[in-house]
Amino acid sequence: RRQRQMCIRDRTRKQLIEQLISYRKAKKITQADISDNTGIQRPNISRLESGKYNPTLDMIVRVADSIGLEVEITLKEKKNQLK
Repeated sequence: RRQRQMCIRDRTRKQLIEQLISYRKAKKITQADISDNTGIQRPNISRLESGKYNPTLDMIVRVADSIGLEVEITLKEKKNQLK
């Protein structure tokens, strides 16, 4: 069960990172631009994008804001939840 939870978290984090990278590149914004706008050091932006850094929610919101995105989180009940 723990391994399944890790897969879900990893997949969710990967999808989020892919979206941030895609929007950043589409808007021709560099990692240095994000660093300048957020105060987050550029190496940390790079680690975030490469999946080597587990970002906080605050970091995600700051990065998203710097590229003109807002973060919207939706929680929903799991299907087939074991009890």
